[in-house]
Amino acid sequence: YQRRVRGTLTTMKFLILLTLVAAAAALDHKAVLDTTFYDNDGNAVTLADLKGKYIGLYFSASWCGPCRRFTPTMIDVYNRAKRAGHNFEIIWMSRDRYESSAEDFFAKMPWYRVSWSEKQKAVDLFYLTQQRYIPALTILDPDLNVINPQARYDVEYHPDNFPWRD
Repeated sequence: YQRRVRGTLTTMKFLILLTLVAAAAALDHKAVLDTTFYDNDGNAVTLADLKGKYIGLYFSASWCGPCRRFTPTMIDVYNRAKRAGHNFEIIWMSRDRYESSAEDFFAKMPWYRVSWSEKQKAVDLFYLTQQRYIPALTILDPDLNVINPQARYDVEYHPDNFPWRD
């Protein structure tokens, strides 16, 4: 009986350790971002193409009233930052429930997005960047370090303070 209990405890410890190692490996937002992003015309870019740029991870959804109100502001600030010559790109992370809703909402946006088929990456990044509500905006520096996990407020109230460091 004692051997069986010890064996079970050893197995449980191993499984817990394995789970912790897997979780730690999954907690790297840089690895999750290593994918292909698309604009409204279907043009694709990879993370390597965005090297050296500040990146905004914009989490929103068509069904969200605050998102529908904030998105035009984000578009205006994005366009002004681009015109000013800032090395800046946004990647939209849909929190929509339905692909057709996400497609319609994204049609108004001038930046890139994670494809619907990789929606889980948006979910993972939402939690990895410690978001709780949408709309949310996280700013990454050119080395992909999070420099402002809650940049929405800064974009709304200090739009000219690019890159909105925390």
